[in-house]
Amino acid sequence: MPPMVRFTREAVLEAACRLVRREGPAALNARAVAKELGGSTQPIFRLFTGMEELRSEIIRLTDEKLCQQMTDNAANSSNPYIAVCMTYLRFSRDEPQLFKLLFMRDRSSEGSIGREYKHDWGFPMIEASIGVDRETAIKLYERTFFHTHGMAVCFATKYMPCMSDEQMENLITEGLRAAATQLGVTFPAA
Repeated sequence: MPPMVRFTREAVLEAACRLVRREGPAALNARAVAKELGGSTQPIFRLFTGMEELRSEIIRLTDEKLCQQMTDNAANSSNPYIAVCMTYLRFSRDEPQLFKLLFMRDRSSEGSIGREYKHDWGFPMIEASIGVDRETAIKLYERTFFHTHGMAVCFATKYMPCMSDEQMENLITEGLRAAATQLGVTFPAA
């Protein structure tokens, strides 16, 4: 009779995610995940080819959840691009370790350098909410992405005290307004 399966792939992923949330990406190893599960390392290596696959799955699932939240928040906002930026900042503030895992790692071996930067889902939001062409939307995105990401890194690393949502939104809006002015674009009134 085959041994009873005690842990599922989802249970291992949940345990690994809890571990990263609490102790950070560097704490992710088989023994620590096994301890979090309350079992041995055997289920990890039965369900995943190794720790790199487990890490990749955590990254993929966390990225999917964040993107879904961004999409949902954008759909329910009068300014979808600001809503996406706010979701990104809240994530860095509320889930600093998962933010670090997603956005503060060396990507040179992944072959995906600049994936988020080149991702064009922000451009249509800017085009629609500000009423500009694609080329101008790309320039606005370039100017505001680094501003927003810099704030997010400061929150995730506790370099800067966390701000209220209102303060964050004001900074994002000011940055977008300044970039629009620099490009000669009229930013819509709030």
